Amino acid sequence: MNFSSFMRFLGVCSMITGILFILTAILYLTSSDKAADYVNLAGMAFMLLGLVGIYLRQMKEVGMFGFIVFIITFIGSVLWAGFGWAGTFIKPLLEDQAPELLKQAPPGMMPSMLTFFIGLFLFGIVTALKGVLPRVAAILLILVPILNFVPYGEYVAQPLGGISLLWLGYAVWKGKYENSKVEG
Repeated sequence: MNFSSFMRFLGVCSMITGILFILTAILYLTSSDKAADYVNLAGMAFMLLGLVGIYLRQMKEVGMFGFIVFIITFIGSVLWAGFGWAGTFIKPLLEDQAPELLKQAPPGMMPSMLTFFIGLFLFGIVTALKGVLPRVAAILLILVPILNFVPYGEYVAQPLGGISLLWLGYAVWKGKYENSKVEG
């Protein structure tokens, strides 16, 4: 596979993430949480690949600090996806068999959420400052974690994140890349 094809694949993954996050927000508002949980979990899986593409597209320009921010964002996304997985597959069992366990937040939830949100915030800032990818899309990404801490902001945050990742993924997909082979 050549590098150009690989980057286009990663851009498509980010676009799929964006679409799935927008669909998740719609499902949470209009139908069952169960369907939304499955769609959100799929979006988180594609997000991991999309983040790699967004980082690789601007890797030279963001330097070591950008790499550290990418690692924080990636790890935070993995941790938060773990909570999504538990919410999708474990929470329904607990609701039936041990509902008292759901009365408190699961251990590790707050550090995982903060790692995810801090990572997104910093990743958006680095992306906006370097200007390799659309700045407005990066600014939308910066707003996502902020909105999650504002009353009713979570209703706007996920579709806004979806729009941002769809836009950034499109920019990665349509980018021009040298036609070298990915060693494997």
